Amino acid sequence: MASKFKAVFQLLRVRQYYKNLILFIGVFFAGKLFEFPEYPRLLLGFFLICLSSSLVYILNDIMDIESDKIHSEKMLTRPLANGTLSKMFAWVLFFIIFGIEIGFIIYFKNLFSIMIVLVFLNGVLYNFVLKQIAFADIICLSTTYIWRALAGCAILNVRISPWLTITVFLTALLLATGKRIADFDLLGSEDASKHKKTYDEYSSALLNNILIIVGTALFIMYTLYCVLGPQESDSIVPLENQGLLVFSTPFALFLIIRYIYLIHAKPIIARNAEKLITDKPMVIGSLTLGILVLSILYLEIGTWDFFIL
Repeated sequence: MASKFKAVFQLLRVRQYYKNLILFIGVFFAGKLFEFPEYPRLLLGFFLICLSSSLVYILNDIMDIESDKIHSEKMLTRPLANGTLSKMFAWVLFFIIFGIEIGFIIYFKNLFSIMIVLVFLNGVLYNFVLKQIAFADIICLSTTYIWRALAGCAILNVRISPWLTITVFLTALLLATGKRIADFDLLGSEDASKHKKTYDEYSSALLNNILIIVGTALFIMYTLYCVLGPQESDSIVPLENQGLLVFSTPFALFLIIRYIYLIHAKPIIARNAEKLITDKPMVIGSLTLGILVLSILYLEIGTWDFFIL
């Protein structure tokens, strides 16, 4: 029985629910991190986005049963591929969760409901069309993080800077590209193309070029947010701290470079992004960046005119 419950959790990919924490980015950058009365709504929203993500994961596993059998890691963690759960069970679970989601969507009838639908439709579009088209596949996967981020904003009726929205998208694109490079490392070019049709058009060299382009664009976009975001009319950055966000850019650059290094040095981490917490430099760098940005957004540090660029 315990093994069946574990298999259901694997089918729902509960271990990947952390990706939906991006929903809270709007809360953080809108200055509402410590408005605790809002958290019941946010946690409900997080739960619904997780369910929407699970619908996509179930659909993905159903369609990829045969190709997942080729992947040595997915064969162990995908219960449909290894036969722990049946396809019929997966479909029943899919429609149960789908019914729950429809009920909440009808109940809320607001912008957040639209974000839930977009997360699901994004996954459907990927599974049935775009996963067969090179480059469109990773762009489609990355776009879903925009809907997840905007879902949190919709719950609290706030907005975040467009620069930050694009930063979220590029971060997801960096992770998706890194995962494909790590897949090539594990499978080799021949088995990789059997696992995913689009891998016929990818190569390690091409993906590494894309990785550099995306990494560079990500750093530039985050820097633009640091420079231009605080100057927006609805920015919550205290006036005394205007301009100080640029001092977070070296830490952001370190995290980007460190991740690119890990793709090649420890590809298992790139294939399973949750394992990033096992890399001490990434953890320390992320905590430092988070604390610095938190301080600048929420604390009136004072007039540091000689620091401001």
